[in-house]
Amino acid sequence: MRRLICHLAALCAALFTVVALPTTEAHAADASPLPGGHRFALRSEANGLFVSAEINDPGTQAAKLRARTAGGPEVLGSWEKFTLHSDDKGVTAALRSEANGLYVTTEVNYTGGHAGLLRARGTAIGDWQKFHLEKQPNGNYALKSKANGLYVTAEINDSGTDQAMLRARGTTSPGSWERFTLVDLDAALGGVSRPAPASPATAEDFRVMSWNVCANVNETCGNHRVGGDVLGDRIVARLGGAAADYDALFLQEICEKHTGAIEAKLEAATKTGWHVRFAPIQYAVDGSLLKAARSCAKTGTENAWTVDRGAYGIGLAVPDASTWSKAYELASPPNQTVGTTVTRIEQRAALCATIPARALQFCTAHFSSGLATDDATGKYRKDQANQLRDIVHAETPAGYRTVFGGDFNVVPPDSTAPDGPKEALADLYAADRECDEGLWADRPSDGRVTKPVDGRAIKIDYIFAPATAQIVSCEVPADAGSSDHYPVFAHLRLPSA
Repeated sequence: MRRLICHLAALCAALFTVVALPTTEAHAADASPLPGGHRFALRSEANGLFVSAEINDPGTQAAKLRARTAGGPEVLGSWEKFTLHSDDKGVTAALRSEANGLYVTTEVNYTGGHAGLLRARGTAIGDWQKFHLEKQPNGNYALKSKANGLYVTAEINDSGTDQAMLRARGTTSPGSWERFTLVDLDAALGGVSRPAPASPATAEDFRVMSWNVCANVNETCGNHRVGGDVLGDRIVARLGGAAADYDALFLQEICEKHTGAIEAKLEAATKTGWHVRFAPIQYAVDGSLLKAARSCAKTGTENAWTVDRGAYGIGLAVPDASTWSKAYELASPPNQTVGTTVTRIEQRAALCATIPARALQFCTAHFSSGLATDDATGKYRKDQANQLRDIVHAETPAGYRTVFGGDFNVVPPDSTAPDGPKEALADLYAADRECDEGLWADRPSDGRVTKPVDGRAIKIDYIFAPATAQIVSCEVPADAGSSDHYPVFAHLRLPSA
């Protein structure tokens, strides 16, 4: 709920700061402060200061970028924090300000001493918001604007409120004015540890749903390009009249800006508070050692897809008693180059959240696709399964009881389907109990199909609970709705501990 309040506050701020947009770049403001990946700060090599988005500057200077903040990462505020995004699979990167949720834009139409000025005011990614990252011999980066082909420069010799402003105007090999350190703030500052679980843990009886909602990749899905209100209504509808009985929803293939609306729809349906956490799927950015969140396809109207939906990834809806969450980058195949052809591979994610008062943890993930160009052998999906197992059993403090699942893009060990590798999830089945486990005596590590494909169907969606859990019921209705996956519903009972 607090996330939704922040979202609305940033939207109101955007309405007052986004002005005089060129016709070709103007879109309805839909700022989002939601985390779309690692947060970065840019520090100018020229003066050693961090870049700030000047949110309070007026008019055509609103949210311009200046290298002017002293100190270390621990003193930085939202004005100095950015996330990286890409709508071209990592060829370029866009920077989004945490302060107002808008993308850094090269003002190509400005003239004179402000030509190529950088401002955080773009509501969607276009060429004006794209930058090529070029790693320099000293480890810093130069940013070349795709809009005008020029390097971003910190104007160290300018004075007053223009001092050290950023402009895309450098034409020669980058010098110190054109070089920046991209500081990964999540790595530099570290994360908050999981809070201690309540002890002793009481017996729990609850319900979980996992559903790949297919809201971005597959154009044949009814959820493709939908906005958050529509998707939220459809998710609540899948829960039927029992929405208030659910304690967690594992959602794959959603967009970052869906989360606020899904949260609001759940709260309206259940009359209680929810948080919808989000973790992006990423791409490696060309010319760098960095990753950027994959952008969702825009929504809007037919042939006028102009409304940004933020990053693409996975969501985890939990009660607002949840006080901690963490996103994980899963080991994924690197980009592949054959001759002059580059195949760009999605970098997958997992996401966990805890409810300490109930000693509960929920985690979801979306593994590599298994296509010919994306982990065809299954090596990475097995590694991803083992990484998720370690998150659940080795990293999580004793006392927590973890329920996890999602779209793992691999069939179970006892599946009769020809798809492989069937051993990828063997360790998960050995350590925990899957919702449909034991349904058939001769194939205990199998379950009902969840994904229609090529005239047949396979099981690739899962809900796992601790081995001590009782599976009261596991339901997989053979109805994908507006998706291309069937949802999985689990009614679980955990003993006291």
